[in-house]
Amino acid sequence: MKKQYLGALIAALALAFSGVVDAGSASAAPSRLTAHPGAATAGAPAAVRGQGKTTTVKSASVRASAAQPQQRVSPRMFGTLGRDGRPTSDALPARPSSGRKSAPSAQASKAGGPNVAKGTAPRSAAPVRPLIPPTTVNANFTGINQTNSNCGCQPPDVNAAVGQNEIVEAVNLRMQVYSKAGAALCGVPLGNWFSGQLSDPRVQFDNAFNRYSLVVIPVPAAGATPTLYLAASQTANPCGSWWLYTVTFSGSLYPAGTLLDYPYLGQDRDSSSPSILLSSNNYCCAPGFATYVGSGAFWVPKSSLYNGLGFSFSSFSVAFSTAPVTVSGIPMTITSTSYYLASVPGTGYKLYRKSGGTLTLQATIASSFSAPSRRVNQGSGLPTLDPLDGRIVWAPVLSQGFVWFTHGIDLGGFPTVRYGAISTAANTATVAVAYHSGTSDDFNPSIGVADAGTNLVRIWLNWAYTDTPAGHPQTSDTLNEVTPGGGVPNLIASDLTLRVGTTTSTNFRFGDFSSVAVDPASGGVSAVVAQQHFFGGTNWNTNIAEVTF
Repeated sequence: MKKQYLGALIAALALAFSGVVDAGSASAAPSRLTAHPGAATAGAPAAVRGQGKTTTVKSASVRASAAQPQQRVSPRMFGTLGRDGRPTSDALPARPSSGRKSAPSAQASKAGGPNVAKGTAPRSAAPVRPLIPPTTVNANFTGINQTNSNCGCQPPDVNAAVGQNEIVEAVNLRMQVYSKAGAALCGVPLGNWFSGQLSDPRVQFDNAFNRYSLVVIPVPAAGATPTLYLAASQTANPCGSWWLYTVTFSGSLYPAGTLLDYPYLGQDRDSSSPSILLSSNNYCCAPGFATYVGSGAFWVPKSSLYNGLGFSFSSFSVAFSTAPVTVSGIPMTITSTSYYLASVPGTGYKLYRKSGGTLTLQATIASSFSAPSRRVNQGSGLPTLDPLDGRIVWAPVLSQGFVWFTHGIDLGGFPTVRYGAISTAANTATVAVAYHSGTSDDFNPSIGVADAGTNLVRIWLNWAYTDTPAGHPQTSDTLNEVTPGGGVPNLIASDLTLRVGTTTSTNFRFGDFSSVAVDPASGGVSAVVAQQHFFGGTNWNTNIAEVTF
């Protein structure tokens, strides 16, 4: 045991030192901050309202764990919670689709703006068809489904990470590993790793240190210590051994029995300490979880997580559903500053800056939108689906001074996708919309971004849609892309449908999130997208596709 601990400690020091050695290439700090009326003072540190620490850590092999009898754990039985402590699906009415939506004018691209090279002439903001560049669909296969998710529950929490050789999907109570062609390689019930009523797993790959990381939460019993679970692969092989952590919380954000709902997962390569970035919406208390306590943002050092070592941290008070921002690059770019971002209906965005061990509200950015005003339609007599409440559902991406994001909005009474970029220097947002047609319901979006030159990026936008007025009530999985130098255009009726599903008569909820992950083995030209659809009129499927520009 002593030799193993010494080896882990040496590896941890090497990992931490690798970040310090590279500090000379860290990006410059943002420009001076500007206060915004009606918001917390820009530049003020976020309040520390909690602490977290590891209470246990153990090592587990995927194949050995999968060979054990499946442990009896319960799935979560209630929906994603909103600010009012009620499931978001309860807050939205069901109304028939009517009329047509029309896109607002896209913001004109400017030289040096998001996805426009410095010194180049601005491009027209008018959509040009086809906006999607020539795309190769390398693989398009069914992932975890309702019958093999180790719980049979709805909805799936759809997301997947891609490494050098494999794709790892985490859904409900299962983690499954596939080849990039879609062959199942290994998998494990998450209940064989963690105890309790589990929910909301998310997984990601670190292309700088070749490790996977995963977060999942238990639904606490009355009086229980607030807890989340973290896991990290011990090598680049996700079918090998993982470190499994139990992390507990205390402080005013974490009363006994608090649920850490909708945990977010992101990462940076901070020049002083590369970190796994996390956050959650907190609700008190079991068994009802009817009171929103607040949201917390925190991070843990990769040097500890990847080596089976304990850690502790502070938790900062942030806006509702504040998401950590993952840093782009292959390998991930070294920075001295990273970010968290929240979408705020009626206002715009709150941008938080992580630097020097503290979190600061950098700016409240005016870019008003309305959250979806009704549920997603499948057709007469069929259940309607939840488009959520305008929150960012997957980690935004920091690339070359811009934070790229996507979330749901209301547009002319239709659930619709908004995406865009925030300048971390100017504290301004450039936004556009994406939808399948003028009568479609578009929802559950995620975004991926890869560097493609100075101030140029490749963008993948992944979402689901139905289109009942056009006779397409089936939930379908779709994709759109923006080429390097294409700015931030509206993406209208130019998407590529990857999977046409069926309607469902038994599922009344939809996945809490989807994902896009840039393939590190592709040099930034391929990405893996994960989304949900229905099949056979009853159950849900997940769909995984690898696509190349």
